Amino acid sequence: METLKYRNGYICVSYLSKNAVRIRAGSRDRFTENNPCARYGIYDMSENSGRDGSVACSIEGGVLFVNGMKTEISFKKGFGYSIQVDKDERFYGLGDADRSTLEKRGTEHLIWVENVKCYIPFPVLLSSKGWGIFSCTTYKQKFDICKKDSDTLSVYANNGPCDIVIFTGRGYRDLIKEFRRITGFARLLPKYAYGLSYVANQKIDAFNMINEMYTFRKEGIPCDVYGLEPEWMEHRYDATVDKKMNPVKFYIPYWMDVNCIHDNTFFRPIREMNYKLSLWLCCNYDLSYEEERNAVIPKADIAEDIGDGNTEYLKDRIWDDPNLSAPQRMDKLTVKDQPWFEHLKKFVDMGASAFKLDGAWQIEMHPDRLYGNGMTDDEMHNLYPLIYAKQMSDGFEGHTGRRALVYSSGGFAGIQQYVATWAGDTGGGPKPLVSMLNLAMSGHVNTTCDMDTHNATGIHFGFLQPWSQQCNWDYWNQPWLFDQKLKDTYIYYDRLRYSLLPYLYSAAYEAYADVTPIMRPLIYDWPNDKKVVNILNEYMLGKYLLVASYITGKIYLPKGTWIDWFTGEEFTGSRYYDYIIPEGKGGALFILKGAILPKVYGLLSVPQEAFSKYILECYPDEKKSSFTIYEDDGISLEYKDGRRTEAHVTCQKKGDRVWITISRRKGDFNGKPKDVRYDIRIITNDTIENVTVNGIVCDFKYDNGAITLNITENEIYKR
Repeated sequence: METLKYRNGYICVSYLSKNAVRIRAGSRDRFTENNPCARYGIYDMSENSGRDGSVACSIEGGVLFVNGMKTEISFKKGFGYSIQVDKDERFYGLGDADRSTLEKRGTEHLIWVENVKCYIPFPVLLSSKGWGIFSCTTYKQKFDICKKDSDTLSVYANNGPCDIVIFTGRGYRDLIKEFRRITGFARLLPKYAYGLSYVANQKIDAFNMINEMYTFRKEGIPCDVYGLEPEWMEHRYDATVDKKMNPVKFYIPYWMDVNCIHDNTFFRPIREMNYKLSLWLCCNYDLSYEEERNAVIPKADIAEDIGDGNTEYLKDRIWDDPNLSAPQRMDKLTVKDQPWFEHLKKFVDMGASAFKLDGAWQIEMHPDRLYGNGMTDDEMHNLYPLIYAKQMSDGFEGHTGRRALVYSSGGFAGIQQYVATWAGDTGGGPKPLVSMLNLAMSGHVNTTCDMDTHNATGIHFGFLQPWSQQCNWDYWNQPWLFDQKLKDTYIYYDRLRYSLLPYLYSAAYEAYADVTPIMRPLIYDWPNDKKVVNILNEYMLGKYLLVASYITGKIYLPKGTWIDWFTGEEFTGSRYYDYIIPEGKGGALFILKGAILPKVYGLLSVPQEAFSKYILECYPDEKKSSFTIYEDDGISLEYKDGRRTEAHVTCQKKGDRVWITISRRKGDFNGKPKDVRYDIRIITNDTIENVTVNGIVCDFKYDNGAITLNITENEIYKR
């Protein structure tokens, strides 16, 4: 860390890595760690490199240069940070701050959590020239991306310190990796979370809940998570720590203890039908007390005289002004010495497995509030949904030793390391799709939106996402109540999703371990194709599937050969096509030639045990392709310690021969199957005379136009 004199103040330069430099500014030459996300252990701001990294910071003739770019910083009131950029530079990111465009040049956006307008803003931008900017403050701020000045990118705020990170990378993957190194890597959800989450009508009671669960199974409609809305509680929208199950709708005899409730009430058939129960929550609790108790850098370790002012924290004083001219600290909900999750443990012990964190009060402004950590809403508003997610995730995992399915509508940079999210009360149309693509380019991967089940278009998009949620709220959208045509469409896509679970789960692991988002805009994979710069309704889902939703005209297929999932027709890439959506479908789904798709069939829910049989659908190309099948126990935290298996599969067509290799599963975990069976289906229009698996010529047959053969891992390696 070095402090440099800059104009009428100082800047502090910290080298976070060889590819990232942090720049803070102030009127004094003393800089202590006062960023709440760093203090609370959410961001890693530790200095890990010297000045020999790829990001240089220097002052030449009174002018600041960062990464070779002319930079201006002002910090009299709040801050302003401006960088001169190239005229042909493109920018991506900002999370949910924008739902209108993917490429951000020429736009301006507010970084402020706001109901419906902006649930999950990320103050980060990735440049097409191999660098990124992250504004670490949680205060309200604006990004002007060359709107006011055509060659200037600016970040400015009326309050809070200048705290900027500039980072570099060779492409979008490297940039996201560097950003996640600071703000946290993505979470791997429990395997069942990648199935279907269904949220019931809020008026549901226990009898009808069990009946709906049974109906899903009877109708052959796969589903794993069943969610209850606010009226599961005795007092609707109960934000206290004294909440109870609704005694009329979800009756529990008064004499039962938690174990008896778990084994003898409606929780038992939920468990025996292999469902996971999700409970809706609202929160207006002062979560800052818990963060201060567990702060990585306690406030006591920070000098009292910080920057331009003197701030006191955690003093037992109350500001109580009836005119709200000063913040009011105390509320009627918070028990200062009790963590928020403490009162939720009893519901987990009864049998609840997931929690939905509604926007409710977590995303609303509290201008009269002084939080227990000394912050007012200016600084706490964007931070609140982030620490809410942190405490829910940490609380569940600490109590159970299992992965949590906690999903939130609100969030901020760093949310990816704690919970999944959905697009809030904005439905499931084109705008949530753009939001999810922007979040992908901001480092967040486990995203979804409320599925629009009124038409095939909404169903197509709703099931082809990182995770899928249908929310009924006040409506009667049970799929068995649809007309037959729409019901058939719903069941088709639901079963399609469940057939792809090994593929999607492997993609989720890749997002956790190797950065690439499950769902991502085409620009991520084809950064040099100018035609995909701002495509808003197409995206990659995993390595080999391209989804087009809300088709209004032509669709564009990037470089490669593409196979229509629904018709089998082949298309040459780097071209636009007029696409006619097949009857009963809601959009387009293409397979990139060379694809290896591990699949399963016949699931009504995600099994408790690991998969021991896969259908390997191969679409051979002359260029060798590969896929890694990931597997673990699906529920524990052991994946973080490397308790998993990976099987590497390759496929290539050489003339009239197809060559396939399947590696032994590397690794181990509790419940690992002793052997795995692979039913291989080779799908090609070419004549194939010979199929070789691991160097051995195999017998095969034709089945519905595909070449099929069956083999087990043990058979492969006995030869």
